[in-house]
Amino acid sequence: MNKIPKLTPFLKAINLKKSHICHAVGITFDMKNKQSFILDLKDLVRSVLVALIFSLLLVLAFALIVRWASLDNKALVVGNYVIKFLSVLAGVLIGFKQRKNGILKGAILGLTFMLVTFLIFGAMEGFKGVSFNWLDLIFLTIGGGILGVIKVNLPTKKA
Repeated sequence: MNKIPKLTPFLKAINLKKSHICHAVGITFDMKNKQSFILDLKDLVRSVLVALIFSLLLVLAFALIVRWASLDNKALVVGNYVIKFLSVLAGVLIGFKQRKNGILKGAILGLTFMLVTFLIFGAMEGFKGVSFNWLDLIFLTIGGGILGVIKVNLPTKKA
């Protein structure tokens, strides 16, 4: 059992075990959950990488379309949001192998994807004229959570 030094005296004072408090939020301190955490972490890393690769490919394709079609700024903004949404969707559908914690993993995916893409595309421009977009943060986090719930509740293929 892992020890939580600051929480243990409080739990002893109110005569509760650590698992009573932490079980409500899905945290326990045994080896099974450590393995589950590692599997969930692998899902997150895999899904973020899939979303990033998918995003880079879509940005390149969209840049070619913009160059050939001479699109205006409104089309660029809409295309940007569609690319972000499709990238998170691809990350969730391809990256999630474990069928649990969909909302949490999806929200973390959306948040991490937004922050990593902000850093990557900001670095490409030398961080000149780059501004943080709070709407991206909010909508990608919420959208990732919703997509995660949908993914973990999809029926599995039976062989």
